Amino acid sequence: MPAARLNGIEIYYQEHGSGFPVVLTHGLGDCAELWSPLAEALAGGYRVVSWDMRGHHRTEAPEDPSQYTQDLVVEDLRALCDHLGIERAVHGGHSLGGYTGMRFYEKYPDRVAALILYGTGPGYRNPEGSQAWTDRMAKLADWQESNFDRDDRRPTKDLRVGSPALGPVAEHVVRGVAGVARGVMAHPSFVDATTLHVPSLVIVGEHDKGFRASADYLAAKLPDGREVVVTEAGHLAALERPDVFNAAVREFLDGLSLS
Repeated sequence: MPAARLNGIEIYYQEHGSGFPVVLTHGLGDCAELWSPLAEALAGGYRVVSWDMRGHHRTEAPEDPSQYTQDLVVEDLRALCDHLGIERAVHGGHSLGGYTGMRFYEKYPDRVAALILYGTGPGYRNPEGSQAWTDRMAKLADWQESNFDRDDRRPTKDLRVGSPALGPVAEHVVRGVAGVARGVMAHPSFVDATTLHVPSLVIVGEHDKGFRASADYLAAKLPDGREVVVTEAGHLAALERPDVFNAAVREFLDGLSLS
């Protein structure tokens, strides 16, 4: 299993194919395998990198709660790209992973050729909404830690996060996923989509109740954004309708001038 000690933790990653790099980041409670169908579909023309975010599956889950922040996740992503010699890439992500991609662009715009924003949102401009979201995530973390030992390894379904479709492939240390929910997910600062000056694919499931409105908002505000709504799919459209999802991403990538 490829792994490297980066930004103070051991980070697991996968690589498939060759060509212009496409770096993919999963959401809360998932892992690199979330992207396996897409990686297989793209490997003939692109270098696809996926990874386990800090606190998830094969990547280290620090004991210290202060080690779970969105800024640290952005730096993990930067360190991974540096380790792999990737100066510029298409960055894609699901849910928290898509938000991380936008935050990465805010800090390192020259390193982002395009964005794939899948089932994601821009964070909160409204303090009340931000606090309600943060409280919800803290309650989830409290529930996880009250029902399981912090050092237990549990599949996503036990922790009430992530994609059950991944089955036992994604098993996480409880303290890691709880740390992400309580820290990385807390008070997501608002990303102004009008400042993301790269081609951007916004892709969302038709029945994704949590993020359909956010996707419509992003697509309307991005300077060079296009939206694909995957019919008969929800928050996990990439797994529910991989043929439609993968074709939309491939069409987007093939239409870019990448070098």
